Amino acid sequence: MKKQIKKLILALLVLSLAISSTGCVTGTIYGKPLDNASDEETGSGTILLKNIMDAMRADDPDALNKMGWHYGQSDAETFETYWHEWQDLKDKYGQPTASQITEAYEFGDDLVFVGALTMEKGGTLYAQFETTDAGLMVKAYLYEDPDTVLADTKIPDGVTEEDITVGEGTDYPLAGKITYPAGAKAGDNLKAVVLVSGDGANDMDFKAGNTYFYRDLAWGLAQEGIVSIRYDKRTLTYSDQITDENAPAEDFTVAFEYTDDANLAAAMLRDLDFVDPDQVYYAGHSQGAIVAPRADQEGGDYAGFIMINTSPRPWYDVIYDQYIHYGLIDQSSEKIYYLVTKIKSERNWVAKGKYNDVKDSQLTTEFALTRPAAFWKDYFSFDYVDELEKLEKPTLILQGEADYQITTDRDFCVWQEELDGQSWAQLKSYPGLNHLMCPSQGCFAGHYKEYDMPARASEDVIQDIASFINQGSISK
Repeated sequence: MKKQIKKLILALLVLSLAISSTGCVTGTIYGKPLDNASDEETGSGTILLKNIMDAMRADDPDALNKMGWHYGQSDAETFETYWHEWQDLKDKYGQPTASQITEAYEFGDDLVFVGALTMEKGGTLYAQFETTDAGLMVKAYLYEDPDTVLADTKIPDGVTEEDITVGEGTDYPLAGKITYPAGAKAGDNLKAVVLVSGDGANDMDFKAGNTYFYRDLAWGLAQEGIVSIRYDKRTLTYSDQITDENAPAEDFTVAFEYTDDANLAAAMLRDLDFVDPDQVYYAGHSQGAIVAPRADQEGGDYAGFIMINTSPRPWYDVIYDQYIHYGLIDQSSEKIYYLVTKIKSERNWVAKGKYNDVKDSQLTTEFALTRPAAFWKDYFSFDYVDELEKLEKPTLILQGEADYQITTDRDFCVWQEELDGQSWAQLKSYPGLNHLMCPSQGCFAGHYKEYDMPARASEDVIQDIASFINQGSISK
């Protein structure tokens, strides 16, 4: 059983961090890492990386043009902008002095490489580039070492952040942070929001690869006068405990994973003398968003909801689509056939409510779609969309159009149809943003390795959430 539950936790984590299938690399998501790539497979990448380095050192944009550096980009101006970005990096790091291929991936007929450039002033830059089997560069991206970016990222001026414990004195205390405008004082009556992350063992910053969605959001909201609390999830802090052989069914409920801690955080916000207790909002992501009305009815009593990249469809359909569209990465053709058949069967088992037939003693051992029967039985005891519509509280639903875990054409469009004409609901989608509302970019766009490139959450998204909380409306 330990192995089964560990698989559940791992699957939840993978699902929460993965990106979408709307912009897949070279039309497929079944990319294969070439961990033991031969010289023949990586030879073209090694040569191109050296050519890239030589062109940089020679300050020769024409050489990069001829290699196809801007091939596939929208226009020549894109290349010019990219070249100027390199000039800025050169001022900071100097010229590259050595290069080495660190990763190689096979996507259909193309190869994607990651190369490290050692810089003369210290530090490393990375180059991602995609090539055809003939060695023609399709596209390339240059970016700083993620560790350097993280070390250089500081809390903005005018923002104060403190470590807190959500649920102190309970069975499941969680590390968290409260973030607020510097100088906030008693009687300011500031508005506030609880940040609830999605599926999986997520930390308080909602770190995925080299992105930090909730850290960026908390800082940006504080600059707009809004207080927030974010925290590590129980599935992260107590992962050892919930993989125990005697883990109870109560460890696989919406209350355990989401609503209990969200409501404890909301109570902490209301106790602050500079927060208006009637203006505490709930902001959730993916599955952490759709459960918002349940949190509200279980004592949260929120002023409104911000629901980010979530779906109104039954969650077994969401998980099924995620598997089919990206969850079979790196599997062999034979294994894919087997898994698709298995996933379809499990999806039908959940859709027919078979979890209700499972004995109490088997609720944590009978699995479907990586979740135990206990999860499905609890999850579908509540009609999330229906209850959201009954509440009619101010609701903001946001969608990244480059997200393929929760998609525009399978999920967001259903929200648009379901809530058409509802004055309490506002909906907005953002071109080019992925599952964590960062720009979808790099040669791995449409693949979970997209998050390898350091990226910040969209300022447009942060501003719209701030406007919704502060003014009740967003720009269209």
